[in-house]
Amino acid sequence: MTNRVCTVLLSVLLLGLGSTASAQVNYTTKLTSGPFLVAPTAASVDWVVVNNDPSPVNVRITVYQLTPTGKEVVGGFSVALTLAPGATTHNANDVGALFFAGHYYEVIVESTSDNVHPNVNQWSSNGAVDFIPETLIPAGSFVSIRVPKPSRP
Repeated sequence: MTNRVCTVLLSVLLLGLGSTASAQVNYTTKLTSGPFLVAPTAASVDWVVVNNDPSPVNVRITVYQLTPTGKEVVGGFSVALTLAPGATTHNANDVGALFFAGHYYEVIVESTSDNVHPNVNQWSSNGAVDFIPETLIPAGSFVSIRVPKPSRP
């Protein structure tokens, strides 16, 4: 699939999941998966987040390809949405479309609560039945990045 088709499909999916988060959200929590390599047998890379907060939470997920010259946003977009209490969302992308085997990536999750927990996993098929062992990055492995406090007026 082309990046434009993936973007359109992702937008349609998100419209069905909940309201889109405002561009002026003050994210208080920022987590990184750290760099990970897409396995040579991977057909799909999937990230997932769950809202364990008792209130709705604004979330933004950005996936970067890591290059020798810096980070590049995969597909040219971030996913931003409001996630209801207890709700989960995910995004699986084909290797060869947005992800490429043998390349390094990083998933950044920003939210308005520290009760949002992400993970990343890789599959050797697109049917979500062939999880690749040792590719899971569980919530407990994500590392917190300091979020600068807004300046006082």
